[in-house]
Amino acid sequence: MQFVLLLFIAPAFALFGLEGYNTVSADANALAIVGDYPISQEEFDEVKRQRIEEARAQSGDNFDPKVFESPEINRQLLDTLVLQYLLQQSVQKQYLTASDKALAEDISRTPLFQVDGKFDLETYKRELAARGLTPTQHEANVRFGLARNQVLDPVLRASFFPGTLKAQLDDVQLAGRVVRVKNIDLAAYAANVKITEEQISAFYETNKAQFMAAQKADVEYVVLSPDSIKAKIELTDADIAAYYEQNKARFSTPEERRARHILMDAEKEGSTTEELKARAEKVLAELKANPGKFAELAKQNSIDPGSAVQGGDLGFFAKGAMVPEFEQAVFSQKKGELSGLVKSQFGYHIVEVTDIRGGEVQALDSVKAIISDEIKSQKMTAQYADAQGRFTELVYEGGQSFDNAVKALGLQVQTFNALTPGLPNLPDALKDSKVQAEIFSTESIQNKNNTKALQVGEAMVSARIVNYTAATARPIAEVRNSIVARLTQDEATKAALKDAEALAAKLDTEKPVSGAEVLAGFSDSKTVSALGAAGLPGLVAQSVLNTGVSELPKAKVVGLGANGYAVAWVESSAPSAEIKAKADPQVVQYYENIAGQVYQEALLLAARDSMKKRVEVEIKKTF
Repeated sequence: MQFVLLLFIAPAFALFGLEGYNTVSADANALAIVGDYPISQEEFDEVKRQRIEEARAQSGDNFDPKVFESPEINRQLLDTLVLQYLLQQSVQKQYLTASDKALAEDISRTPLFQVDGKFDLETYKRELAARGLTPTQHEANVRFGLARNQVLDPVLRASFFPGTLKAQLDDVQLAGRVVRVKNIDLAAYAANVKITEEQISAFYETNKAQFMAAQKADVEYVVLSPDSIKAKIELTDADIAAYYEQNKARFSTPEERRARHILMDAEKEGSTTEELKARAEKVLAELKANPGKFAELAKQNSIDPGSAVQGGDLGFFAKGAMVPEFEQAVFSQKKGELSGLVKSQFGYHIVEVTDIRGGEVQALDSVKAIISDEIKSQKMTAQYADAQGRFTELVYEGGQSFDNAVKALGLQVQTFNALTPGLPNLPDALKDSKVQAEIFSTESIQNKNNTKALQVGEAMVSARIVNYTAATARPIAEVRNSIVARLTQDEATKAALKDAEALAAKLDTEKPVSGAEVLAGFSDSKTVSALGAAGLPGLVAQSVLNTGVSELPKAKVVGLGANGYAVAWVESSAPSAEIKAKADPQVVQYYENIAGQVYQEALLLAARDSMKKRVEVEIKKTF
């Protein structure tokens, strides 16, 4: 019910508005026409796709796409679109709109567009762009949504749930039934069933198709795969060494250096260039005289706020991370060496390299296997397309043999015995339904030729039948026990059902109360409701709850499959107030919320019907 309501109650189109749909051209095969707007199959499919993705995101592993294949769900999806366009045209006909102030307030309150609880313009633009929307489009959609709410809000505000109606819905949803149950097991009946040979033979002849042994075949097959081509490629040490030299940078760890600096102004209002440079040279001279004061002088003099508090430390970095002048100085110095003044766009730097790591090249022997695999993969890619064409020709020309494909391509013939369609645990090459269909085709069975080459994943496969056994009926002696078990079950079921129906008829006639002889073997009275099945099987509880109050007391016979039957003596009803008093409050609240949603849905449907008086609606597709 919640899923249906999710589909039916008008969703917000704030981020995926109607504007995107209005570009769909009119279609003579429209599913529905709302006013002068035709709803096309393409538009319906797009909405359906969005709803499927929303449901998949909400349900995770529990998502079942088959839900969206039912006619009921498709009708409700169409109803949703119809309602949207009814609202749109109602807004237009009543000249409703929203003010700029209301628009701005609504957008600024949207959490998606906020950073630390406040509206952020860059976040707003980025999130819209991710959804393929411009601010203009989004604002038009939001403005429409606010205008649409002027149509819906009076309806939804009126959704005060009257107490009398709530009580009536509670009685419909939550009223229980007081019931006694007796199980009629098939085991006792089965023990008394005698099956004759005539019955066995008659059942076998009538149902011979059920006892067929599947067709099977012993097959040979060959597989051309990228790995089979790759395995044949041979390389010399010279090939590997040349590749290593060409790609040596890939087998090296990048050199990183750790440095610290003091950054001082090179340009400053109120100071000349000469004065600033002299000040930097003074600090440099002090450092050369006392290198141990680098951190102290950095904190006192550096204008780089990020590194100054760290004594000028910049951490490790590789080439490309810093401006060129600074990088050149750092990567040309030795560890512990102090630079001269290095001028960049930021000012004068005094630099010291404090550590060096990386830059080592892996030895050829340590990467030889990696290089060999890379070269073979590259060569395989170049050769595989041609090999696929050759494979297709060779298996076709080979007739009833794979010898030519084996010689030309270096393949290996593999075998599998007693292959049957759908057999589990097959080799990958034989699992594919296309391959099995070719193997068991009439031409393959009759001539035992190689099948055509078939693509299975990245591989190519061809197979041929060596020996074939057609589907045949299994001997009656082989299936006799299963026939006896089936007939015994059927006869026991008939006898048990006869007794169950007789007992139910007697209960309906005598209308017994507690202690009556006819109730021997029945359980004590149990109260079943939508909030709890009192330990009864689902089928029994459902049947009991479907018993109308006016029918009570009433006997019900419920089939339990291989477990026989249950005879339920539904004695009386249990008021919803009594059920709610004993149930989990959270469960009660859930059902009351559902009742409120049902009431709200009814109001929306009424609003829709009211809008139809102003806007003509024609439904052309009924699914």
